[in-house]
Amino acid sequence: MDLSPIYFIAWVLPALVGSGVWVALRGSVRTAGDACSAIGFGWLIGVFLAAECARLAAKTNTAYAFATTWPWLAAIGVAAWIVAIVRIRRSPMTASAKEPRPHIALRVVWWLLLLWIVVRLLTVGEEASLRPVFPWDAWSAWSTKPKTWFILGHYEPYVSMLDWLSHPKDALRTAASWSYPETLAWVQLWFASAAQYWNEPLVDVVWCGALAAFALAAYGCWRAIGLGAWIAIALVYGLVSLPLIDAHVALAGYADLWVAVTLGLATLAFSRWLILGERGQWALAIALALLLPAIKLEGLVWLLAFGAVVIVDAVRRRRRSRAVLVAGGVLAAVALVAAIGALTFSWNQIEVPSVGTFAFSWHGVGGAMLASLFTLPNWHLLWYLVPVLLVARRQRLRGDRAARLIGLMLLIDFGFLFGLFFLTTASAWAQDFTSANRLILQLVPSVFVLAAVLLRPVAASAADRDTAIPSVAPRVPA
Repeated sequence: MDLSPIYFIAWVLPALVGSGVWVALRGSVRTAGDACSAIGFGWLIGVFLAAECARLAAKTNTAYAFATTWPWLAAIGVAAWIVAIVRIRRSPMTASAKEPRPHIALRVVWWLLLLWIVVRLLTVGEEASLRPVFPWDAWSAWSTKPKTWFILGHYEPYVSMLDWLSHPKDALRTAASWSYPETLAWVQLWFASAAQYWNEPLVDVVWCGALAAFALAAYGCWRAIGLGAWIAIALVYGLVSLPLIDAHVALAGYADLWVAVTLGLATLAFSRWLILGERGQWALAIALALLLPAIKLEGLVWLLAFGAVVIVDAVRRRRRSRAVLVAGGVLAAVALVAAIGALTFSWNQIEVPSVGTFAFSWHGVGGAMLASLFTLPNWHLLWYLVPVLLVARRQRLRGDRAARLIGLMLLIDFGFLFGLFFLTTASAWAQDFTSANRLILQLVPSVFVLAAVLLRPVAASAADRDTAIPSVAPRVPA
Protein backbone atom coordinates (compact mmCIF):
# COMPACT_ATOMS: atom_id res chain seq x y z
CA MET A 1 0.00 0.00 0.00
CA ASP A 2 1.53 3.31 -1.12
CA LEU A 3 1.09 5.99 1.52
CA SER A 4 1.27 9.62 0.59
CA PRO A 5 3.32 11.85 2.92
CA ILE A 6 0.22 14.04 3.09
CA TYR A 7 -1.58 11.20 4.86
CA PHE A 8 0.98 11.31 7.68
CA ILE A 9 0.62 15.10 7.85
CA ALA A 10 -3.12 14.57 8.29
CA TRP A 11 -2.28 12.67 11.48
CA VAL A 12 0.39 15.01 12.82
CA LEU A 13 -1.23 18.38 12.08
CA PRO A 14 -4.32 17.79 14.28
CA ALA A 15 -2.03 16.73 17.15
CA LEU A 16 0.01 19.93 16.84
CA VAL A 17 -3.06 22.14 16.59
CA GLY A 18 -5.02 20.43 19.35
CA SER A 19 -2.00 20.35 21.67
CA GLY A 20 -1.73 24.10 21.24
CA VAL A 21 -5.38 24.49 22.20
CA TRP A 22 -4.92 22.28 25.28
CA VAL A 23 -1.76 24.06 26.42
CA ALA A 24 -3.42 27.46 25.87
CA LEU A 25 -6.25 26.36 28.16
CA ARG A 26 -3.88 24.79 30.69
CA GLY A 27 -1.38 27.64 30.72
CA SER A 28 1.67 25.40 31.21
CA VAL A 29 3.21 22.01 30.49
CA ARG A 30 5.44 21.22 33.43
CA THR A 31 5.19 17.49 33.94
CA ALA A 32 5.25 14.26 31.97
CA GLY A 33 1.55 13.92 32.78
CA ASP A 34 0.83 17.28 31.16
CA ALA A 35 2.76 16.24 28.05
CA CYS A 36 0.69 13.04 27.75
CA SER A 37 -2.55 14.98 28.25
CA ALA A 38 -1.53 17.60 25.69
CA ILE A 39 -0.86 14.95 23.04
CA GLY A 40 -3.88 12.78 23.83
CA PHE A 41 -6.42 15.57 24.23
CA GLY A 42 -4.71 17.49 21.45
CA TRP A 43 -5.00 14.85 18.77
CA LEU A 44 -8.70 14.34 19.33
CA ILE A 45 -9.37 18.08 19.62
CA GLY A 46 -7.40 18.61 16.41
CA VAL A 47 -9.29 15.91 14.53
CA PHE A 48 -12.63 17.43 15.50
CA LEU A 49 -11.40 20.89 14.50
CA ALA A 50 -10.22 19.45 11.16
CA ALA A 51 -13.66 17.92 10.61
CA GLU A 52 -15.44 21.20 11.36
CA CYS A 53 -13.06 23.16 9.13
CA ALA A 54 -13.71 20.66 6.33
CA ARG A 55 -17.46 20.98 6.87
CA LEU A 56 -17.23 24.76 6.50
CA ALA A 57 -14.61 25.06 3.76
CA ALA A 58 -14.73 21.92 1.61
CA LYS A 59 -18.38 21.24 0.80
CA THR A 60 -17.81 22.06 -2.85
CA ASN A 61 -14.48 20.24 -3.05
CA THR A 62 -14.77 17.16 -0.85
CA ALA A 63 -12.24 15.05 -2.75
CA TYR A 64 -9.61 17.65 -1.82
CA ALA A 65 -10.91 18.39 1.67
CA PHE A 66 -7.43 18.17 3.18
CA ALA A 67 -5.84 20.55 0.67
CA THR A 68 -8.71 23.00 1.11
CA THR A 69 -8.83 22.81 4.88
CA TRP A 70 -5.30 22.48 6.23
CA PRO A 71 -4.40 26.21 5.97
CA TRP A 72 -7.42 27.06 8.14
CA LEU A 73 -6.51 24.38 10.65
CA ALA A 74 -2.88 25.51 10.70
CA ALA A 75 -3.99 29.09 11.33
CA ILE A 76 -5.98 27.94 14.34
CA GLY A 77 -2.92 26.06 15.56
CA VAL A 78 -0.63 29.08 15.21
CA ALA A 79 -3.09 31.27 17.11
CA ALA A 80 -3.47 28.63 19.82
CA TRP A 81 0.29 28.27 20.28
CA ILE A 82 0.77 32.04 20.46
CA VAL A 83 -1.76 32.17 23.30
CA ALA A 84 -0.15 29.11 24.90
CA ILE A 85 3.35 30.64 24.84
CA VAL A 86 2.07 33.92 26.29
CA ARG A 87 0.30 32.10 29.08
CA ILE A 88 3.31 29.91 29.83
CA ARG A 89 5.55 32.96 30.12
CA ARG A 90 3.10 34.72 32.40
CA SER A 91 2.38 31.75 34.65
CA PRO A 92 4.46 31.66 37.85
CA MET A 93 6.95 28.84 38.19
CA THR A 94 6.05 26.77 41.22
CA ALA A 95 7.91 23.79 42.55
CA SER A 96 5.96 20.55 42.32
CA ALA A 97 6.13 17.91 45.00
CA LYS A 98 8.26 14.95 44.03
CA GLU A 99 7.17 11.41 44.58
CA PRO A 100 9.48 8.85 46.14
CA ARG A 101 11.12 6.57 43.64
CA PRO A 102 8.88 3.53 43.13
CA HIS A 103 10.07 0.08 44.11
CA ILE A 104 11.84 -1.73 41.31
CA ALA A 105 9.03 -4.30 41.11
CA LEU A 106 6.51 -1.54 40.42
CA ARG A 107 8.78 -0.07 37.78
CA VAL A 108 8.98 -3.47 36.09
CA VAL A 109 5.18 -3.73 36.22
CA TRP A 110 4.91 -0.24 34.69
CA TRP A 111 7.12 -1.13 31.74
CA LEU A 112 5.44 -4.50 31.18
CA LEU A 113 2.00 -2.88 31.12
CA LEU A 114 3.21 -0.16 28.78
CA LEU A 115 4.68 -2.78 26.44
CA TRP A 116 1.42 -4.75 26.49
CA ILE A 117 -0.64 -1.61 25.77
CA VAL A 118 1.57 -0.69 22.80
CA VAL A 119 1.46 -4.24 21.42
CA ARG A 120 -2.30 -4.37 21.86
CA LEU A 121 -2.85 -1.07 20.07
CA LEU A 122 -0.55 -2.12 17.23
CA THR A 123 -2.40 -5.43 16.92
CA VAL A 124 -5.92 -4.02 16.74
CA GLY A 125 -4.68 -1.17 14.55
CA GLU A 126 -3.21 -3.67 12.12
CA GLU A 127 -6.52 -5.55 12.08
CA ALA A 128 -8.33 -2.33 11.20
CA SER A 129 -5.84 -1.56 8.44
CA LEU A 130 -6.22 -4.95 6.75
CA ARG A 131 -9.94 -4.96 5.97
CA PRO A 132 -12.60 -2.70 4.45
CA VAL A 133 -15.38 -1.26 6.58
CA PHE A 134 -17.36 -3.95 8.38
CA PRO A 135 -20.45 -4.64 6.22
CA TRP A 136 -23.15 -3.78 8.74
CA ASP A 137 -24.02 -0.48 10.48
CA ALA A 138 -20.42 0.62 10.07
CA TRP A 139 -20.90 0.55 6.32
CA SER A 140 -24.56 1.44 5.90
CA ALA A 141 -24.84 4.10 8.61
CA TRP A 142 -21.45 5.76 8.90
CA SER A 143 -19.49 5.30 5.65
CA THR A 144 -22.18 5.86 3.03
CA LYS A 145 -22.20 9.65 3.24
CA PRO A 146 -18.44 10.35 3.26
CA LYS A 147 -17.77 7.85 0.48
CA THR A 148 -20.55 9.34 -1.64
CA TRP A 149 -19.30 12.89 -1.09
CA PHE A 150 -15.72 11.89 -1.81
CA ILE A 151 -16.58 10.16 -5.08
CA LEU A 152 -18.96 12.92 -6.19
CA GLY A 153 -16.43 15.60 -5.28
CA HIS A 154 -18.99 17.72 -3.44
CA TYR A 155 -21.40 17.59 -0.52
CA GLU A 156 -25.00 16.47 -1.06
CA PRO A 157 -27.58 16.29 1.72
CA TYR A 158 -29.46 13.06 2.33
CA VAL A 159 -33.25 13.20 2.70
CA SER A 160 -35.88 10.95 4.21
CA MET A 161 -37.30 8.04 2.25
CA LEU A 162 -40.65 9.85 1.98
CA ASP A 163 -39.04 12.95 0.46
CA TRP A 164 -37.03 10.79 -1.91
CA LEU A 165 -40.18 8.97 -3.10
CA SER A 166 -42.12 12.24 -3.39
CA HIS A 167 -39.59 13.76 -5.81
CA PRO A 168 -38.74 11.00 -8.32
CA LYS A 169 -37.37 13.44 -10.89
CA ASP A 170 -34.92 15.13 -8.51
CA ALA A 171 -31.40 13.85 -7.96
CA LEU A 172 -31.93 13.20 -4.27
CA ARG A 173 -30.18 10.65 -2.09
CA THR A 174 -31.62 8.71 0.82
CA ALA A 175 -30.52 6.11 3.33
CA ALA A 176 -31.85 4.57 6.52
CA SER A 177 -29.37 6.77 8.40
CA TRP A 178 -30.19 9.94 6.47
CA SER A 179 -30.68 12.02 9.65
CA TYR A 180 -27.59 10.80 11.52
CA PRO A 181 -25.08 13.48 12.61
CA GLU A 182 -22.29 14.10 10.12
CA THR A 183 -19.23 15.00 12.23
CA LEU A 184 -17.75 11.52 11.88
CA ALA A 185 -18.33 11.64 8.12
CA TRP A 186 -16.15 14.75 7.90
CA VAL A 187 -13.48 13.07 10.04
CA GLN A 188 -13.40 10.24 7.50
CA LEU A 189 -13.27 12.70 4.61
CA TRP A 190 -10.29 14.50 6.17
CA PHE A 191 -8.20 11.31 6.21
CA ALA A 192 -9.52 9.91 2.92
CA SER A 193 -8.72 13.12 1.06
CA ALA A 194 -5.23 13.13 2.62
CA ALA A 195 -4.72 9.60 1.30
CA GLN A 196 -5.83 11.04 -2.09
CA TYR A 197 -8.24 8.19 -2.81
CA TRP A 198 -11.01 6.42 -0.93
CA ASN A 199 -9.14 3.77 1.04
CA GLU A 200 -11.23 2.28 3.82
CA PRO A 201 -8.33 0.63 5.73
CA LEU A 202 -6.53 3.98 5.93
CA VAL A 203 -9.71 5.54 7.28
CA ASP A 204 -10.41 2.64 9.64
CA VAL A 205 -7.05 2.84 11.40
CA VAL A 206 -8.11 6.25 12.72
CA TRP A 207 -10.29 4.37 15.25
CA CYS A 208 -7.09 3.00 16.77
CA GLY A 209 -5.74 6.55 16.92
CA ALA A 210 -8.82 7.62 18.89
CA LEU A 211 -8.31 4.89 21.50
CA ALA A 212 -4.56 5.56 21.75
CA ALA A 213 -5.17 9.29 22.16
CA PHE A 214 -7.65 8.71 24.95
CA ALA A 215 -5.21 6.35 26.67
CA LEU A 216 -2.53 9.08 26.62
CA ALA A 217 -4.94 11.76 27.83
CA ALA A 218 -6.23 9.54 30.62
CA TYR A 219 -2.75 8.57 31.84
CA GLY A 220 -1.66 12.21 31.94
CA CYS A 221 -4.81 13.35 33.73
CA TRP A 222 -4.65 10.55 36.30
CA ARG A 223 -1.02 11.34 37.08
CA ALA A 224 -1.91 15.02 37.48
CA ILE A 225 -4.62 14.30 40.06
CA GLY A 226 -2.23 12.29 42.20
CA LEU A 227 -2.34 8.65 41.10
CA GLY A 228 0.90 6.72 41.15
CA ALA A 229 2.45 5.79 37.83
CA TRP A 230 1.72 2.08 38.11
CA ILE A 231 -1.92 2.60 39.18
CA ALA A 232 -2.53 5.05 36.34
CA ILE A 233 -1.06 2.75 33.72
CA ALA A 234 -2.92 -0.25 35.21
CA LEU A 235 -6.19 1.63 34.65
CA VAL A 236 -5.16 2.42 31.08
CA TYR A 237 -4.29 -1.25 30.60
CA GLY A 238 -7.69 -2.26 31.96
CA LEU A 239 -9.47 0.02 29.51
CA VAL A 240 -7.42 -0.87 26.45
CA SER A 241 -7.71 -4.61 27.17
CA LEU A 242 -11.52 -4.72 27.17
CA PRO A 243 -12.61 -7.10 24.36
CA LEU A 244 -15.57 -5.03 23.16
CA ILE A 245 -13.52 -1.84 22.89
CA ASP A 246 -10.83 -3.72 20.99
CA ALA A 247 -13.51 -5.14 18.69
CA HIS A 248 -14.72 -1.63 17.88
CA VAL A 249 -11.18 -0.70 16.91
CA ALA A 250 -10.41 -3.84 14.91
CA LEU A 251 -13.82 -3.76 13.17
CA ALA A 252 -13.67 0.00 12.76
CA GLY A 253 -16.49 2.09 11.40
CA TYR A 254 -18.99 2.44 14.24
CA ALA A 255 -19.52 5.78 15.98
CA ASP A 256 -19.79 4.31 19.49
CA LEU A 257 -16.06 4.46 20.19
CA TRP A 258 -15.97 8.15 19.25
CA VAL A 259 -18.87 8.92 21.57
CA ALA A 260 -17.10 6.96 24.32
CA VAL A 261 -13.78 8.77 24.02
CA THR A 262 -15.43 12.19 23.65
CA LEU A 263 -17.58 11.71 26.75
CA GLY A 264 -14.52 10.24 28.48
CA LEU A 265 -12.43 13.30 27.59
CA ALA A 266 -15.18 15.61 28.85
CA THR A 267 -15.26 13.68 32.13
CA LEU A 268 -11.46 13.76 32.39
CA ALA A 269 -11.40 17.53 31.87
CA PHE A 270 -14.24 17.99 34.36
CA SER A 271 -12.38 15.91 36.95
CA ARG A 272 -9.32 18.16 36.54
CA TRP A 273 -11.51 21.19 37.14
CA LEU A 274 -13.08 19.64 40.24
CA ILE A 275 -9.78 18.49 41.73
CA LEU A 276 -7.17 20.94 40.46
CA GLY A 277 -9.36 23.98 39.88
CA GLU A 278 -8.18 24.51 36.29
CA ARG A 279 -10.72 26.84 34.67
CA GLY A 280 -9.59 26.05 31.15
CA GLN A 281 -10.45 22.40 31.73
CA TRP A 282 -13.97 23.42 32.74
CA ALA A 283 -14.43 25.19 29.41
CA LEU A 284 -12.92 22.23 27.53
CA ALA A 285 -15.25 19.81 29.31
CA ILE A 286 -18.30 21.85 28.27
CA ALA A 287 -17.11 22.12 24.66
CA LEU A 288 -16.52 18.36 24.39
CA ALA A 289 -19.88 17.56 25.97
CA LEU A 290 -21.67 19.88 23.53
CA LEU A 291 -20.01 17.97 20.69
CA LEU A 292 -21.62 14.65 21.68
CA PRO A 293 -24.96 15.07 19.80
CA ALA A 294 -22.98 15.99 16.68
CA ILE A 295 -21.34 12.55 16.76
CA LYS A 296 -24.34 10.32 17.49
CA LEU A 297 -27.96 10.90 18.45
CA GLU A 298 -27.73 9.37 21.93
CA GLY A 299 -24.98 11.86 22.66
CA LEU A 300 -27.84 14.25 23.49
CA VAL A 301 -28.74 12.10 26.50
CA TRP A 302 -25.16 12.04 27.77
CA LEU A 303 -24.99 15.82 27.21
CA LEU A 304 -28.12 16.35 29.31
CA ALA A 305 -26.74 14.25 32.17
CA PHE A 306 -23.36 15.98 31.98
CA GLY A 307 -24.97 19.42 31.82
CA ALA A 308 -27.19 18.64 34.82
CA VAL A 309 -24.16 17.71 36.93
CA VAL A 310 -22.19 20.79 35.84
CA ILE A 311 -25.16 23.00 36.72
CA VAL A 312 -25.44 21.33 40.14
CA ASP A 313 -21.76 22.03 40.75
CA ALA A 314 -21.96 25.63 39.54
CA VAL A 315 -25.01 26.42 41.68
CA ARG A 316 -23.42 24.81 44.74
CA ARG A 317 -20.30 26.93 44.27
CA ARG A 318 -22.51 29.99 43.70
CA ARG A 319 -21.17 30.36 40.20
CA ARG A 320 -24.56 31.33 38.81
CA SER A 321 -23.13 32.89 35.67
CA ARG A 322 -21.53 29.56 34.77
CA ALA A 323 -24.72 27.72 35.59
CA VAL A 324 -26.65 30.01 33.22
CA LEU A 325 -23.99 29.53 30.53
CA VAL A 326 -24.09 25.74 30.78
CA ALA A 327 -27.89 25.65 30.94
CA GLY A 328 -28.05 27.88 27.86
CA GLY A 329 -25.65 25.64 25.95
CA VAL A 330 -27.56 22.49 26.85
CA LEU A 331 -30.91 24.05 25.93
CA ALA A 332 -29.45 25.27 22.64
CA ALA A 333 -28.25 21.74 21.85
CA VAL A 334 -31.67 20.31 22.74
CA ALA A 335 -33.39 22.94 20.59
CA LEU A 336 -31.07 22.17 17.67
CA VAL A 337 -31.75 18.44 17.87
CA ALA A 338 -35.48 19.06 18.24
CA ALA A 339 -35.41 21.42 15.26
CA ILE A 340 -34.11 18.71 12.99
CA GLY A 341 -36.67 16.28 14.37
CA ALA A 342 -34.26 13.97 16.16
CA LEU A 343 -36.62 13.12 19.04
CA THR A 344 -40.40 13.09 19.44
CA PHE A 345 -41.95 12.44 22.87
CA SER A 346 -45.47 11.47 23.88
CA TRP A 347 -46.96 10.08 27.09
CA ASN A 348 -46.55 6.45 26.03
CA GLN A 349 -43.69 6.40 23.56
CA ILE A 350 -40.60 8.09 22.17
CA GLU A 351 -39.75 8.28 18.47
CA VAL A 352 -36.21 8.57 17.11
CA PRO A 353 -36.09 9.02 13.31
CA SER A 354 -33.99 6.43 11.50
CA VAL A 355 -33.93 4.36 14.71
CA GLY A 356 -37.52 3.56 15.60
CA THR A 357 -40.45 4.14 17.94
CA PHE A 358 -40.18 2.82 21.49
CA ALA A 359 -43.41 2.19 23.42
CA PHE A 360 -43.30 2.24 27.22
CA SER A 361 -44.01 -1.06 29.03
CA TRP A 362 -42.14 -3.39 31.37
CA HIS A 363 -39.77 -5.94 29.80
CA GLY A 364 -37.98 -8.56 31.85
CA VAL A 365 -34.53 -8.61 30.28
CA GLY A 366 -32.56 -8.92 33.52
CA GLY A 367 -31.15 -12.31 32.57
CA ALA A 368 -29.88 -11.05 29.21
CA MET A 369 -28.31 -7.98 30.79
CA LEU A 370 -26.61 -10.01 33.52
CA ALA A 371 -25.27 -12.44 30.94
CA SER A 372 -24.01 -9.58 28.81
CA LEU A 373 -22.18 -7.93 31.68
CA PHE A 374 -20.95 -10.92 33.68
CA THR A 375 -20.75 -14.11 31.63
CA LEU A 376 -20.16 -13.20 27.98
CA PRO A 377 -16.58 -12.28 26.98
CA ASN A 378 -17.25 -8.58 26.42
CA TRP A 379 -15.89 -6.91 29.53
CA HIS A 380 -13.42 -9.27 31.25
CA LEU A 381 -13.86 -8.66 35.01
CA LEU A 382 -14.88 -4.99 34.75
CA TRP A 383 -18.41 -5.30 36.13
CA TYR A 384 -17.23 -7.62 38.92
CA LEU A 385 -14.60 -5.12 40.04
CA VAL A 386 -16.61 -1.88 39.78
CA PRO A 387 -19.10 -2.80 42.59
CA VAL A 388 -16.19 -3.95 44.78
CA LEU A 389 -14.43 -0.62 44.25
CA LEU A 390 -17.59 1.37 45.00
CA VAL A 391 -18.12 -0.51 48.26
CA ALA A 392 -14.47 -0.33 49.28
CA ARG A 393 -14.34 3.42 48.56
CA ARG A 394 -17.85 4.32 49.70
CA GLN A 395 -16.53 6.89 52.17
CA ARG A 396 -14.60 8.60 49.39
CA LEU A 397 -17.65 8.42 47.12
CA ARG A 398 -19.74 10.23 49.74
CA GLY A 399 -17.13 12.72 50.86
CA ASP A 400 -15.21 13.69 47.73
CA ARG A 401 -16.87 16.28 45.51
CA ALA A 402 -15.33 15.03 42.28
CA ALA A 403 -16.32 11.43 42.99
CA ARG A 404 -19.86 12.46 43.95
CA LEU A 405 -20.49 14.51 40.84
CA ILE A 406 -18.98 12.04 38.37
CA GLY A 407 -20.84 9.25 40.17
CA LEU A 408 -24.07 11.23 39.88
CA MET A 409 -23.55 11.70 36.16
CA LEU A 410 -23.00 7.98 35.65
CA LEU A 411 -25.99 7.17 37.84
CA ILE A 412 -28.18 9.30 35.57
CA ASP A 413 -26.66 7.69 32.48
CA PHE A 414 -27.14 4.12 33.68
CA GLY A 415 -30.61 5.02 34.94
CA PHE A 416 -31.47 6.07 31.39
CA LEU A 417 -30.15 2.75 30.05
CA PHE A 418 -32.20 0.85 32.64
CA GLY A 419 -35.34 2.69 31.55
CA LEU A 420 -34.51 2.17 27.88
CA PHE A 421 -33.91 -1.58 28.14
CA PHE A 422 -36.48 -2.50 30.80
CA LEU A 423 -39.30 -0.05 30.07
CA THR A 424 -39.37 0.26 26.28
CA THR A 425 -39.35 -1.99 23.24
CA ALA A 426 -35.60 -1.33 23.00
CA SER A 427 -35.43 -4.40 25.26
CA ALA A 428 -34.84 -6.32 22.03
CA TRP A 429 -31.39 -4.70 21.96
CA ALA A 430 -30.60 -6.35 25.28
CA GLN A 431 -31.94 -9.73 24.23
CA ASP A 432 -29.77 -9.95 21.11
CA PHE A 433 -26.62 -8.67 22.94
CA THR A 434 -25.86 -6.04 20.29
CA SER A 435 -26.91 -2.43 20.79
CA ALA A 436 -27.16 -2.78 24.57
CA ASN A 437 -23.45 -3.43 24.81
CA ARG A 438 -22.67 -0.65 22.35
CA LEU A 439 -24.56 1.87 24.50
CA ILE A 440 -22.83 0.66 27.64
CA LEU A 441 -19.48 0.97 25.86
CA GLN A 442 -20.12 4.69 25.44
CA LEU A 443 -20.01 5.11 29.23
CA VAL A 444 -17.08 2.84 30.03
CA PRO A 445 -14.24 5.43 29.73
CA SER A 446 -16.13 7.65 32.17
CA VAL A 447 -16.45 4.69 34.54
CA PHE A 448 -12.65 4.43 34.50
CA VAL A 449 -12.41 8.16 35.27
CA LEU A 450 -14.59 7.59 38.34
CA ALA A 451 -12.40 4.65 39.34
CA ALA A 452 -9.29 6.84 39.08
CA VAL A 453 -10.88 9.56 41.23
CA LEU A 454 -11.81 6.97 43.86
CA LEU A 455 -8.31 5.45 43.85
CA ARG A 456 -6.52 8.74 44.50
CA PRO A 457 -4.37 8.64 47.63
CA VAL A 458 -5.96 10.16 50.72
CA ALA A 459 -3.36 12.95 50.80
CA ALA A 460 -4.42 14.04 47.32
CA SER A 461 -8.12 14.18 48.18
CA ALA A 462 -10.04 16.92 49.95
CA ALA A 463 -13.75 16.59 50.52
CA ASP A 464 -15.73 19.39 48.92
CA ARG A 465 -12.60 21.52 48.58
CA ASP A 466 -13.25 24.68 46.58
CA THR A 467 -9.58 25.48 46.04
CA ALA A 468 -7.16 23.80 43.70
CA ILE A 469 -5.05 20.90 44.86
CA PRO A 470 -1.44 21.21 43.71
CA SER A 471 -0.61 18.72 41.01
CA VAL A 472 1.88 15.99 41.77
CA ALA A 473 4.81 15.81 39.39
CA PRO A 474 4.86 12.31 37.90
CA ARG A 475 8.04 10.34 37.90
CA VAL A 476 8.08 7.95 34.99
CA PRO A 477 9.91 4.77 35.95
CA ALA A 478 13.38 4.43 34.53
